[in-house]
Amino acid sequence: MWNCWIKEWFPTVSYDHVFISYLPNKDKEGTEFDVEPWETKTLKIQGRLFRGATSYPSRGSYRKIASEGSITSEVMLEKTRMVVSFVIRKEFTPEALKEITDFLKEFGIKTKQEAVAFVVNGEMYYIEIKK
Repeated sequence: MWNCWIKEWFPTVSYDHVFISYLPNKDKEGTEFDVEPWETKTLKIQGRLFRGATSYPSRGSYRKIASEGSITSEVMLEKTRMVVSFVIRKEFTPEALKEITDFLKEFGIKTKQEAVAFVVNGEMYYIEIKK
């Protein structure tokens, strides 16, 4: 079996959690901005908190939220950067989660987002950005 061969030759590391930050390149009005500085800062923060991070370019879409809170039929396409960390249990602390989510909230405020998303172990969470 292939995994037996791999384990003979390469050490394995087990991780307890997967944390993903989503960084879109448009604000809530659809205006593009340079997301690279935010991506770099996210890589540094997640790398420090969780021993490493890798970013991926991707495309995403979502339906906008109208002023009264309902979801509209308008779809916005974005070039989103995903920053992924594989995390061991002892590094997945309330302090680490507070630091990265505070940073994501700052990103959301300064780049005029409706919300900022992150994923923990396959579950997506949203930080709503108040107007």
